[in-house]
Amino acid sequence: MIHSTLSDARHVPVVSGYDVVLVRQHVRQMARQAGFCLTSQARMTAIVSEIARTAVERHWNANFLFRLIPHHHGRYEIEVICCSDHLQRDAEYLAQFKRGVQELTGNAGLTVQQQSGQLILRFHL
Repeated sequence: MIHSTLSDARHVPVVSGYDVVLVRQHVRQMARQAGFCLTSQARMTAIVSEIARTAVERHWNANFLFRLIPHHHGRYEIEVICCSDHLQRDAEYLAQFKRGVQELTGNAGLTVQQQSGQLILRFHL
């Protein structure tokens, strides 16, 4: 059985292309572990790596936080939080990003929120 708490959360600072690869690998591993199908794994990986790639290109000095959250009936939610003080300056990019994500997923299985300095993605079955 998989359990996750805030202490189990994984932090990944993203400042280089190598970090983008680490983010991709980490989200795919979590998705596999949580039982997401291959298509969902690929979508999740594409979405999160696009954010990480943009963070590097736009010099966000971003930190990513990954958590696997257990729900009832053995299902899991993956939460990915991108934290950066520079997110507010790129509000137009984030609005376009949200629209693109909604087109990709059709809003099924993904919740996207933006708060001060944070972009929160929640992937669920």
